[in-house]
Amino acid sequence: MWEEGLKLDDRDELARRIDAAGLDSASLLAAAETDPVKQKLADNTAAAVARGVFGIPTFFVGDEMFFGKERLGQVEEAVETMTARAAS
Repeated sequence: MWEEGLKLDDRDELARRIDAAGLDSASLLAAAETDPVKQKLADNTAAAVARGVFGIPTFFVGDEMFFGKERLGQVEEAVETMTARAAS
């Protein structure tokens, strides 16, 4: 979406990208419209807001928050550090 400037709010574009990834867009998009999935989205959104999320993409490693795709390298380092600590 960000790299290619995709309009993923366009259902047809979203379906094409899901299908291109080898997934079944029809079943995934139908599932996304069900009440349990909508409720899970609402619950996850509320939990994210409560945790201080203010935009996407946001990643947490433990309690540390990383915002923005340019932070993926830092997320990777934090995961590696956490994994190394857990293994010691």
